[in-house]
Amino acid sequence: MPRFHFDIHEDSRLIRDEDGQNFASVDVARKEAMLTGASIAREAFVAGSADQVVVDVREDEHAPCLKISITLEVEEPADG
Repeated sequence: MPRFHFDIHEDSRLIRDEDGQNFASVDVARKEAMLTGASIAREAFVAGSADQVVVDVREDEHAPCLKISITLEVEEPADG
């Protein structure tokens, strides 16, 4: 079973996943990466600690095979 690592970027801060997790396929790893990214982004956005969260998914020690990017953009309307 392939082992996937989820490296997390919160703005410029990198949290490298040294251990990884086993998933049956890239599709299963993609779903978990989206859930993980959404959960981390929610906490970071509410806390104000980041405006962007990126999950780079690597299979074993290879280059990333998938990237999940979640960005917070807040627009305030101009007073008219």
